[in-house]
Amino acid sequence: MGNATRLSGWTIAGTAIIALSIGCLIFAHAFPYWQESEKSRDTGVPNIGLWNICFRSEGFPAPAYVDDSLGKRYYNCYYVFDRDLRMVRSQWIFKDWFITVVIFATLGLVLQPVSIILNILYYVRVCSPHKEHWLMMVSSLLNLVNGFIIALAIFVFGIMASRDKEWMPQPESNHLSYSWGVAAVVPVLSFIAAMCHTVDFLRLKSYRDRDARAKIYARGEFSKY
Repeated sequence: MGNATRLSGWTIAGTAIIALSIGCLIFAHAFPYWQESEKSRDTGVPNIGLWNICFRSEGFPAPAYVDDSLGKRYYNCYYVFDRDLRMVRSQWIFKDWFITVVIFATLGLVLQPVSIILNILYYVRVCSPHKEHWLMMVSSLLNLVNGFIIALAIFVFGIMASRDKEWMPQPESNHLSYSWGVAAVVPVLSFIAAMCHTVDFLRLKSYRDRDARAKIYARGEFSKY
């Protein structure tokens, strides 16, 4: 099977889309703008992401329902695992649904690089020509799984961020922001990449089966087919 036959538009498109989805996931993790408050409303928490929470510059105390024995005010932005948030993290910021969103988004950030590593292994001919089509199949499955878990994370955050009145103050004054929007593109990209590599798997498998039949017939072992 020549290199021109091994690589098709489906192969290259799938790899490019996976790379793009990785970039989107990194962006979504890096910027704390999954939810943002209206500019005209001072909610005390201007914006929050998966790993950072930002408070207004003049400070903001923990909500009354949180048992913050230190009674301190929080200023500007904090990493969610910052020591200063230790008294309020589990009761306030890390609700069960938010933990689920973070876990799924992080799992997606692990699965996509694994998928592109499989693509690289395919390009450099690590496997036998008779088995390398499975690299495309596994890549396709990883993208399907990634698409589903990121979609679930997107839906859970979108629904709960507006309904959980004990999470961020004044949820009616908050809206989903661009980091969430970029993350919402990832499932679409993942499903398209999965489709590309599924087509490629079927194409490569048909070539392998055709070559296998040709060898059988060349030896005269017709009874096997």
